[in-house]
Amino acid sequence: MQVSLQRAQRIKSSKFSSPSGVDEHYIVATSSAGISFNDALQEIAELYSASLQENALNRSTLQFIRFYLSDIANDYPKLVESELYKSVTNGAISLVGQPPVNGGSLGIIAHHIKSTDGSFALKTFRKPDDYKCQEVCSTGKNYTMVWTTCFTDNSAPDSEIQTQRIFDKTRDVLEKYTMTVRNNTVRTWLYMRDVDNNYAGMVKARRELFEAIGLTHETRYIASTGIQGLTVDTSCLVSMDGLSMGNIGEEQLVRIEAPENLRSTHMYGVTFERGTRIRFGDRSHLHISGTASIDPAGNILYVGDVCNQLIRTIDNVEALLASQGALISDMQYLILYMRDPKCYPLIESILNERIPESVPIIVVEGPVCRPGWLVEMEGVGIMADQNQFPVFR
Repeated sequence: MQVSLQRAQRIKSSKFSSPSGVDEHYIVATSSAGISFNDALQEIAELYSASLQENALNRSTLQFIRFYLSDIANDYPKLVESELYKSVTNGAISLVGQPPVNGGSLGIIAHHIKSTDGSFALKTFRKPDDYKCQEVCSTGKNYTMVWTTCFTDNSAPDSEIQTQRIFDKTRDVLEKYTMTVRNNTVRTWLYMRDVDNNYAGMVKARRELFEAIGLTHETRYIASTGIQGLTVDTSCLVSMDGLSMGNIGEEQLVRIEAPENLRSTHMYGVTFERGTRIRFGDRSHLHISGTASIDPAGNILYVGDVCNQLIRTIDNVEALLASQGALISDMQYLILYMRDPKCYPLIESILNERIPESVPIIVVEGPVCRPGWLVEMEGVGIMADQNQFPVFR
């Protein structure tokens, strides 16, 4: 079951519930255009608080929150001193410099889990003094989630070595929870400063690491988004958020593909899944990776045409979902990345026509890995499931 709430077009939430007694909520909000960052903080805080109250959520139910900042270098100090930031320290916090397009200078996506038995309420934290390399382990009855957010490294001047060392740090964290990237990491978000020049180094480092640890096309890759996004530290060319699941079996991880619409990534040397379905006894999580206007041969479709690129992108997302018996209405949130935010008025009506009202969506400025791609879309869906695996709790 999914429901939504909307207030003044600035906030929307989704909810998935099942008889297991564990409800998942996603909250997406953007500030109004034309107001100061301090006013944006206050506005988001009020909207977020109202949404929590309406959904009977609180600080203890928060698992993860990402802040989208227009000017991360200048706005970060104000954010961390704000009451809004202090109110979300119970969860994993991600920060990325990607200006919201369908709003003002600040946006958020928050994930909350509410349960009748305390599942995922017990958390173990590592909260450093600054934003870098945060770690939150959330313990459930059957599963454990480890969020690793804002993982960066500036000890080398190129994106390849920085990426290697970011994954090294992730490995070291997971070892503490008897997890590995190979067996437990299910989703990554990789943000690059100047994606046109730094994407190739990240791809090379990731490919070599995955080959070394046994993540291949014959086994599996990890659902992922690689997109332009800034960090506070200008010497950090790459940053990564990740989600790893404890007590998950390989047979619960299902590759999502739609070969009639878009080519498998391994066919052109990129090592991530188009999407990953995680099957639990009562539901499936559908992690849809960054998806663009691509055809089955790997070509960019509709070069220079942002409207038709968006239509094809949504078609591709729907095809990926359809391969698992899901619909776009099963998405709990969507993120649309735009290379040129000035094109937003051209595509707004397409979003309104193609994206169900029940699905929260945030649009941010984020150039895609190929300059010819003008938009990219990703998100998380949840659908009811029934199988032999332990329920999500």
